[in-house]
Order: sequence, then structure tokens, then C-alpha cells
Amino acid sequence: AVRTANYDGKLKRQRRADAGRTNHWKKAIVRLKEGESLDLV
Repeated sequence: AVRTANYDGKLKRQRRADAGRTNHWKKAIVRLKEGESLDLV
């Protein structure tokens, strides 16, 4: 099973009028059944 969660980017120091912020990112949580495995290349 795969669950995903969207995270907002962190607010960084702001200069003048431009908003400083890191990119938004997505986290995936993979749950394996017993005996299953992932082939990582």
C-alpha cells in the first residue's frame, strides 16, 4: 500500500517584496506485507 502526503515548503527569510520559500514536496509512505520486498536499483 502506498500513502502520499503533500507538504508545504518552509518559509525562509524574506527580503523586500519577494517571498522566500522552499518548494512544496510530496512524501510517499510504502507499506509492505510480510515477505514482500522492493528491488532498488
